[in-house]
Amino acid sequence: METRTSTARKALVIGICASAIATLVFGAQGKVDYTGFWKANCEDPIGLQINALRGGLYSISFCKNEFCSPGAYRPDTRIENDPQYEVLSATKIRLKHAEGGYSTYVRCTRETSPSSRSR
Repeated sequence: METRTSTARKALVIGICASAIATLVFGAQGKVDYTGFWKANCEDPIGLQINALRGGLYSISFCKNEFCSPGAYRPDTRIENDPQYEVLSATKIRLKHAEGGYSTYVRCTRETSPSSRSR
């Protein structure tokens, strides 16, 4: 019985160490770049254009067909750790609505030029 406990403890320690190392390695790779066009479904005519700004901020513009509204659709944000956003993965985010609820968006392309929006 003592051998099993000892083996289980070793496995636990190894697992904890591996997790800590993975966190350090993947965390050291830097933050995710959210630049691109995001839509609920990539075939949709509407979506969001996210552009990187200085200081780790992003501008968010609402787009319909080939036109993005001038000015920001939402305040500039870091996206991560912003209570108005929930990062599900590097290519999937949720935006909180003022009236409640969320909309989920996927990144359809990293490009932000008008010709890339339809991809």
